[in-house]
Amino acid sequence: MKIIPSILQVFPALVLSVTLYGQGRTALDVDISGYWTPALHEDGLERGNGPEIADYGGFALNDAGRLWALSYDPSRVTLRHHQCDAYVMPYQMRAVGNFRTWEERDPHTQQLIAIDVWAQTTEGHRVIWMDGRPHPPAWAPHSFTGFSTGRFVGNALTIYTTHLKQGWLRRNGSPESDQATVTEFIVRHGDHLTDTTVVTDPVFLSEPEVRSNDYVRQPGDHHVWLYACDDGEEITGRAPDVVPNYPFGKQPFAREYSQKYKLPFVASLAGAESIYPGFAAKIKTVTEAETLAKLQPMPNRPSETSHAPDPEPHDGEIHVLPVRENVYMLVGDAGNIVVQTGDQGAFVVDTGAGKLSDMVIAAIRRLSPKPIQFIANTSMHAEHVGGNAKLAAAGSDPSLPGSFFDLQAPGAATGHLADPAHHATMMAQNNVVIRLQAAKAPEEAVPADTYLEERRRKFHNGELIELFYEPNAVTDGDSIVHFRHSDVIAAGDVFTTTQYPFIDLKNGGSVQGEIKALNDILNRTGYEHEEQGGTYIVPGHGYLSDEHEVVEYRDMVVIVRDRVQAMIKAGATVEQVQAARVTADYDTRYGANSGPWTTANFVEAVYTSLKQPPGKVSGR
Repeated sequence: MKIIPSILQVFPALVLSVTLYGQGRTALDVDISGYWTPALHEDGLERGNGPEIADYGGFALNDAGRLWALSYDPSRVTLRHHQCDAYVMPYQMRAVGNFRTWEERDPHTQQLIAIDVWAQTTEGHRVIWMDGRPHPPAWAPHSFTGFSTGRFVGNALTIYTTHLKQGWLRRNGSPESDQATVTEFIVRHGDHLTDTTVVTDPVFLSEPEVRSNDYVRQPGDHHVWLYACDDGEEITGRAPDVVPNYPFGKQPFAREYSQKYKLPFVASLAGAESIYPGFAAKIKTVTEAETLAKLQPMPNRPSETSHAPDPEPHDGEIHVLPVRENVYMLVGDAGNIVVQTGDQGAFVVDTGAGKLSDMVIAAIRRLSPKPIQFIANTSMHAEHVGGNAKLAAAGSDPSLPGSFFDLQAPGAATGHLADPAHHATMMAQNNVVIRLQAAKAPEEAVPADTYLEERRRKFHNGELIELFYEPNAVTDGDSIVHFRHSDVIAAGDVFTTTQYPFIDLKNGGSVQGEIKALNDILNRTGYEHEEQGGTYIVPGHGYLSDEHEVVEYRDMVVIVRDRVQAMIKAGATVEQVQAARVTADYDTRYGANSGPWTTANFVEAVYTSLKQPPGKVSGR
């Protein structure tokens, strides 16, 4: 007689076979979905009020990171553009508040696409891509959560994050730069998660910084997920070029931490060396003078150079990055180019160095079948006007043939405009024309349509485009260009992410004008949420940004200006200012000791423009 097993006998075997079948294909992945709350008994001060000033022991801050932290005045967060700063990702994972994680899966194959993490504090929404997609190019924008990709390795979710904004490593001023990357490991033990972050920051850290965070699983929805923030005036009457900061060597609270906990002063200031065995014995022989030396840069030493990789491609190609709607950023010909397309014809801001103009023209033609109608130059510098002649010759301005301007004697009403039916119209602030003519630039490269003060307006391809004059910033002819509907600003060299601002003294530049121009950009920007998104800013060089990058750059220029100004008031020469290394906390991000624009050039330009304000350029 054939015996038929009961369903109770079959079912366990069936479950086992299915489980083994799944394991035969791949190991079980870690499920981290659900509601989580950080265990606040761990590093309670760190996650609550924040660590104390000058508590840097045990953290791998390099000299630049320590000096940056010592100059940081917490009242900086009262500035409008810092009030709603979100937390940068490694700090976000240590924040108080609730966390929620969930999966995104393909509706047809059920393959895992991404794991989302929502943090209540600053509403940090993080996406960890699990589908193998590559990280964005170096010129793509950064965010507080960065761009994360993950994979399961053993019992851990391993994550790699790039494209982070500048933010806090710790909330006592210890900085984390926009060049930081993070390797992360998330492991689940029942109702507990352990998240280990390894921050590598070539700008502010001497070695990777490792920290762990613990979370406890909650049985249900907290119903607390929001973090509303809008900025406003917290201190009235403060000038727009004021950024709270402490001068080198003048941090008034530097000793509080060591005195409170009865530690040798040097122990609170040491970086990575304080992590290793032998440090306790070493500090017994450290003198007071050696400790005080850590409060300011070591003088009369060569400046550090930038540790940040160059975000611009050098492969001989033109790369197109969509910015918003019909506005694009073209990268590869030494300076960034902005292109707006539409039914009227392309509007181009800056033309690159001119070495790859044929490729630039080809890229624009792929974006739009319409010819280039207008070209706007943000300055007279070669990497912004070098392609003028070729790009203009590849375009046409159908608004001019048959008009009053076209019917005048050659060149009478329109300057150098010739044959508008086969030539784009070039525009710029008038000093650009004067400077280019003085440099004997080819006539076909000189803009014909100029303006003198305030702004030049143009409604084109369905949106208002405005050129705003920024006098005596990088030069005396700088413009920023605002695409109002797309909310994109082409900043030219007023703002870059690659170097200290090129304050061109011989062509009318000044540090005060540069600060005013950066603040003018900030007066026209808005963020989408928690100080990111919203208005995009295309720098003259470097990666696509929003107002947060401009704020950090503005702060840097103001702080360096303040240090140089203080030394001028004390009677210092330019050589003494340079020997004092007034840019020491920023050199690992922007510094250079060779090439066309060095740290010494920048400091000298700041010094000279403060002592000798620029005069007006002579016109025709």
